[in-house]
Amino acid sequence: MKNFNRFILMLATLLAATQTALAAAPGHYYTSAYGKSDEALMTALRDIIYNHTKVSYTSGLLRAFAVADTDDDGYIIDIYSNCRYSTSDNGSSASHVGEGYNREHSFPRSWFGGEVDPMNTDVFHIYPTDIRVNSQRGNHPYGVCANGTRLSYGNYVAKGKLGRCTYPGYTGDVFEPDDEYKGDLARSYFYMVTCYKEELPSWPGSAQLDYAKNKYKAFSSWTINMLMEWTRLDPVSEKEIKRNEAVYGIQGNRNPFIDHPELAEYIWGDKQGEAWTATGEDIPAAITSPANGSTFDMGSTVVDTLLEYTIDVKGNNLNEDLTMTLSDTENFSVSKTTFSASEAMEGTTFTITFLAGNEGTFENYIRLGSDEASTTFMVTATAKKQGGGPGPDPAVGDSITEDWEGCITGGYWTDMVEGNAFEWEFINAGIWGDNLCHGELSCRMGKTNSSVIAMAEDYQPNTAGISFWVGSFGNDADATLNVDYSTDGGATWTTLGTITATKGILQYYRLDADIAGPVRFRLAQTAGSRVNIDDITLYKKAEQGLKGDVNHDGEVTVSDVNYIIDVILQFREDPNGYADVNEDKEVTVADINVVIDIILGN
Repeated sequence: MKNFNRFILMLATLLAATQTALAAAPGHYYTSAYGKSDEALMTALRDIIYNHTKVSYTSGLLRAFAVADTDDDGYIIDIYSNCRYSTSDNGSSASHVGEGYNREHSFPRSWFGGEVDPMNTDVFHIYPTDIRVNSQRGNHPYGVCANGTRLSYGNYVAKGKLGRCTYPGYTGDVFEPDDEYKGDLARSYFYMVTCYKEELPSWPGSAQLDYAKNKYKAFSSWTINMLMEWTRLDPVSEKEIKRNEAVYGIQGNRNPFIDHPELAEYIWGDKQGEAWTATGEDIPAAITSPANGSTFDMGSTVVDTLLEYTIDVKGNNLNEDLTMTLSDTENFSVSKTTFSASEAMEGTTFTITFLAGNEGTFENYIRLGSDEASTTFMVTATAKKQGGGPGPDPAVGDSITEDWEGCITGGYWTDMVEGNAFEWEFINAGIWGDNLCHGELSCRMGKTNSSVIAMAEDYQPNTAGISFWVGSFGNDADATLNVDYSTDGGATWTTLGTITATKGILQYYRLDADIAGPVRFRLAQTAGSRVNIDDITLYKKAEQGLKGDVNHDGEVTVSDVNYIIDVILQFREDPNGYADVNEDKEVTVADINVVIDIILGN
């Protein structure tokens, strides 16, 4: 367990460093809030940050903490105690300080109605904190208490205390956090009442809130005064900046009061009534998906048979509608050609339909954009002639009758003696039809001077399954196709099917198994003669696309790192072996390092 904990620490540190290096505020993220003041400013900010990805309460928040709330050594940063917890020290109950951490809703969920999404899992207000101190805080308001109770246990001491409020305007019990985190929590509170501005009037509330009196400003008057003091005295720290970037990578939204702490002054402070003008670099709005320059392979189909492919569209801070332009309208069409700005901001999809009247590979460059932002991406699709092969997903036993002798190229015929074995080498011939011959083998069957050819279409070692085509050149009897993929080299033959004796029949087979060792195929004729095809070397088919693009979304980003982490932690399966980026036949932190190097341009 200790080694696993070390591994988690190292993984969290790697990912945290990557998130910090990569995430950045998108261009013109706050453009729609420029020039606004008071409630109009708050509403504009709400519209920018409200739509975001919801994480799960169980594993999602803990994984977010490992990225957003760890120090340089990979330990959890606990804002309620001086304890150094590893990411695996999560728990649910404790008698003393120092027994573990759990999820602290700094803005208590009883204030917004309980386990209500998305507030219940919004990472911007949920922190990892000591279990015992979290329990002491409960759902008490934050405040100032001159003589509060501070918990301790041995060398473990709480960062915060509970007691009677001594801040002017309130006399109930409050929890006072330590000074180093007062500004952090104030900005978390500003975020909450801004992001959920529309929901807030219906919340149960607390002594910290007074919507009836202060309306959109949300907080009680004494809380406004106190939070403004806290945000002024405790400015944005490097920890907050790192956390803001990390949560942006997880949820897809930001805390504006960290990016622009002066915003609080325009809504609750000294600049009320003034129009806000942001400072900083002005970067154009962006269409974030599909990625600019990305390529989507629709697959293959038979000539004059429809093929469809769905693509997601999403943008950041778009103010203008988008129009789609296709370069090839003869073979490609789309389900819609215009998208409203709000539609793209929230995310939408469209379907490309491909229909070719002749065989070949077709490319279509598609531009999606406006004067404000644009992206161009390419879609490819292949049409085969009728009889040139089944569609993209043939069923086992499917066959084609075709004069396909052109698949054989000179120099690869091998004379066999009955019962002898030889290695099957895949030869990238690919001269018949539409590259159906990805690899080939030929041999003479026994004494009959007949021949058999087998062609691998999708060969990937150490993964679940191989699909391939097998055909015959007129052997005098049907042959049984057997396979052995055991690691001990024994004859553990499994029957896959029967290869017909008819010349020119091409049949499809799939081996659905976890292939651990070398693969041997055997073709045994009913007459008793047989040929062993021994110890086949299965070469991994070259992947199309960017190296490191593990999730195949057309770009190499932190999402690919997350994919590999999920595979390592067994949160997801990886049947195609995409997570093995360095191709060492195992998925480890080494694969994460490769992707990080690619992202950082190393």
